[in-house]
Amino acid sequence: MDKRTPHRIIRCSSLVVIATVLSLSLTAPARAKVVTYHSPVAASGAPDFTVKADGKSIFVNHARVAGYAIFSCSGPVRLEVTSTGPVKSAVVRPLSLGITPKVKGRQITFTLQKPANISVELNGDIKRPLFVFANPLETKPPGRGDRGVIYYGPGRIHNTGLVKLKSGDTVYIAGGAIVRGAFIAENARDITIAGRGILDGSSYHKGQRRMIEMLACTNLRISGIVIFNSGHWTVPLKKCDKVNITNLKIVNWRDWDDGINVCGSSNVSISNCFIRTKDDCVAIKSVHYDWMTGDGIGEVKNVTVEKSVLWNGEWGNGLEIGFETRAESISDIVFRDNDLIHVEGSEGTFTIHNGDRARVSNVLYENIRVEDSVGYLIDFKILKSRYTKDAQRGSISNIRFKNIDVAGKVFPTSIMQGFDKTHRIEGVTFTNFRIRGKLVLNEEQLKLKKNEFVKDLHFKKTK
Repeated sequence: MDKRTPHRIIRCSSLVVIATVLSLSLTAPARAKVVTYHSPVAASGAPDFTVKADGKSIFVNHARVAGYAIFSCSGPVRLEVTSTGPVKSAVVRPLSLGITPKVKGRQITFTLQKPANISVELNGDIKRPLFVFANPLETKPPGRGDRGVIYYGPGRIHNTGLVKLKSGDTVYIAGGAIVRGAFIAENARDITIAGRGILDGSSYHKGQRRMIEMLACTNLRISGIVIFNSGHWTVPLKKCDKVNITNLKIVNWRDWDDGINVCGSSNVSISNCFIRTKDDCVAIKSVHYDWMTGDGIGEVKNVTVEKSVLWNGEWGNGLEIGFETRAESISDIVFRDNDLIHVEGSEGTFTIHNGDRARVSNVLYENIRVEDSVGYLIDFKILKSRYTKDAQRGSISNIRFKNIDVAGKVFPTSIMQGFDKTHRIEGVTFTNFRIRGKLVLNEEQLKLKKNEFVKDLHFKKTK
């Protein structure tokens, strides 16, 4: 036997081992990374929840309507939630994530497969949920001292008051930072507001200040932060163009606290957000803008709201167009792939309230899941309301519902009311519209109440 043979065998065996190890390393899933944030000592912690993500303790902030925990992660993360009270049952919303939590004693455990914004509700109680905001990891966040960056560092409460922004500004609120103040800009461009921290409206009384108010601005980006306790419209976009809002979380409960108001603005993208408000979650309008010089009325076109989780509280609407519609047209609006986990108010889930002269047209509601709707499911009206300013009435046309699933204990009714023979609602199509799993194929199954100024309703089923 060749004396080199054993060495050749060993060498081959080594290569096999190395190849096997490389193969395993290539196919094995990467470990998740969890980033936690150091909150200020003076921050108000929730007294009723503790949270761990992959064994790391996460600070739980306190709000009147919820506790909320903030961290960032990649990959699957195991969550452990412990309640100070007894736990008989737990639900994780949105239900579309397919998460079934395990309950043992006062502890709830489940796995998030990827970053998500969720509501954990114990014992059927929606008055005191836990919100978990599991953000994606940040990539190349700005640093303190970077040019054009207004930086709010972690572990501190920054009492800023109102901050006026100019073109090119970047506001960065680091994870673990709390900013007590608000931001405003007029006739500016290329503004970014981002981070993993909190913008807190607690220092303002009701109706005093809007949290991020942008007027006649272009190229805006808002991402990642939490806005907490707004006492007025939270993010009004007034006559703006080219706006991207992503992964914004809003936790509100006060009067007039609309989440995002798209007012006379165009080319607006809203995605992957979590909005809990007492009033409207998202409202699309055109109004006169108090302190803007010149013509404040703007048409609305090309607005998309998608992949977001919405909770409308006691007032207002889930997805609203109106009431102020003082423009020639509001068109090309898309609501897609959203989860409305609770719509508690008496007004409605899908609403168009045309109180002025606008032609509201080309609106698509697609792939939307409604888990709980208490008021009207659909409320479309052309009317004179307390908000009306225009003498002329408008119209509503070419509205499409596609792949809508409505669940919940209450079977909600719907209403459509045109104004007269000239100002009508017409061309509304329902395709694969289901309530409690049952396909809706006519007005009676929809529980629709309408007047004589509503024309051309169509119900369809596709594979």
